[in-house]
Amino acid sequence: MFLVFLSLFLCIYGFAQEDKIGQIAINAFRSQVRLPQGTEIRFLEKKESPIPDFYSVKILLSMPDKDMPVAIYVDKSGEKLILGSLFIKGENVTTKEAGPPIPKKADMRSLDIEKSPSIGPTGAKVTIVEFSNFECPFCLDSWMKLKELMEQHPADIRYVFKHFPFRTQGKAFELSEIAAAA
Repeated sequence: MFLVFLSLFLCIYGFAQEDKIGQIAINAFRSQVRLPQGTEIRFLEKKESPIPDFYSVKILLSMPDKDMPVAIYVDKSGEKLILGSLFIKGENVTTKEAGPPIPKKADMRSLDIEKSPSIGPTGAKVTIVEFSNFECPFCLDSWMKLKELMEQHPADIRYVFKHFPFRTQGKAFELSEIAAAA
C-alpha cells in the first residue's frame, strides 16, 4: 500500500514539476522577448539538456505567418534559465534541438488586393504586394528600384500598394489617409 501511495505521489510530483518547469520557461520567454500581437505560446516537450542539471524545454510560438519552435534551458530547481543560443564545440545546439521555423501559407484572399491601388495588368505573370510607409526611406528606395523594373517589363509585373504606417498617429498615418482619400 505504501508503494502505491509513493508511486502515485512521485507521478503527481513529476507532472507538477514538468508543468512548473514548462511554465517558468514560457513566463520568462514572454517577459524577455517582444512578441508580435496575437502570438500564442505552447509547451511541446521537456528533456535532459546537454548542460548538466538543466532541462531543455521546447515551446512553439504560433504566429500568423509561421510556427517557430524555441528551446529554452531551465535548471532542475527552476531557478536558473538560459535564453539564447547554446554552442558546443562550434555547433549551435539550440537551433538543432528546436528545429527550423515552419512557414504558414498565406491566404491571398485576406490581402484583398482587388480593392487596393495597383499598377500593371491584372493578368500579369508576377504580382508584387508591397506594404509601405510614406516616411520610410527604405520603402522609397524599394519603390524606385521596382518602378525601374516595371518600366523594363510592363506586361509582366503588377504592383499592388498597401498602406503600412508604423503608428496609428503621426505624419505617416495622416499621409496614408490623405493618399487613400485621393
